[in-house]
Amino acid sequence: MAAEVLPSARWQYCGAPDGSQRAVLVQFSNGKLQSPGNMRFTLYENKDSTNPRKRNQRILAAETDRLSYVGNNFGTGALKCNTLCRHFVGILNKTSGQMEVYDAELFNMQPLFSDDSLYLPPCYDDATKPEDVYKFEDLLSPAEYEALQSPSEAFRNVTSEEILKMIEENSHCTFVIEALKSLPSDVESRDRQARCIWFLDTLIKFRAQRVVKRKSALGPGVPHIINTKLLKHFTCLTYNNGRLRNLISDSMKAKITAYVIILALHIHDFQIDLTMLQGDLKLSEKRMMEIAKAMRLKISKRRVSVAAGSEEDHKLGTLSLPLPPAQTSDRLAKRRKIT
Repeated sequence: MAAEVLPSARWQYCGAPDGSQRAVLVQFSNGKLQSPGNMRFTLYENKDSTNPRKRNQRILAAETDRLSYVGNNFGTGALKCNTLCRHFVGILNKTSGQMEVYDAELFNMQPLFSDDSLYLPPCYDDATKPEDVYKFEDLLSPAEYEALQSPSEAFRNVTSEEILKMIEENSHCTFVIEALKSLPSDVESRDRQARCIWFLDTLIKFRAQRVVKRKSALGPGVPHIINTKLLKHFTCLTYNNGRLRNLISDSMKAKITAYVIILALHIHDFQIDLTMLQGDLKLSEKRMMEIAKAMRLKISKRRVSVAAGSEEDHKLGTLSLPLPPAQTSDRLAKRRKIT
């Protein structure tokens, strides 16, 4: 094929594209953009047009399904090259050979972790049954649920002796042990419970990590589709020492906690021991109550028998209709007041 021959190129300087705002160029501090079509950009400008130092200040925000980014042209995060040199963008008309050249500005986009935000699964407050408020299908797709059949086999066939061994070896959390003790005898119900308990156990173990250093998040026993789900939905991509890594940030830990609570509700007929889960998740009571109330659970107390025949007060969370009014966590409320 003969090479395309263009007429002699001419360029025309046009200044800023809209007369005031320079064209925006971006670079990402944590790697190269693979799917530009999945990005959503928003440009913010300082409203103080009378102050010569502030009127050109800009903040660029970008979002993907997994991560948010922010860049600015002022302050410590600004690129020095914007003051030391000029950037241009050229648009070439191949027919006429004329290139329109516009002023441009480069933004360095940094990952933004909103650790005060609480990522909740979809809540259907118009549901007519508790099981439809947080739908099981939003926790596990049919394909993911099917993949749990093999790894949950040990739970499905667990014996009393094996449960005692789990307790002695402290290999599983208290909630999982208690749930295994009360597995139903009906084959279909027992299978469903075993799969849910296994996935809940996996989420709790995954949450205990901070950085996932390998592609197989919890070892070879986790099905590929579940491993992909854990990395995609419960980690943030970060850039460290020239390498991408999966970070379980505080906000992602809160998201995992919410999913654990919903799984536990489906396992235990929509009433759960929040104090027990709080201990398994190594959370403070205040944080556990924040999340439970944000999820619109009704909180109550009950005396529970513990070791050596003693009793202690436990907080229970119940998902029942009508739902109580939505409550924002104290962290978010304080943040909005400050803002």
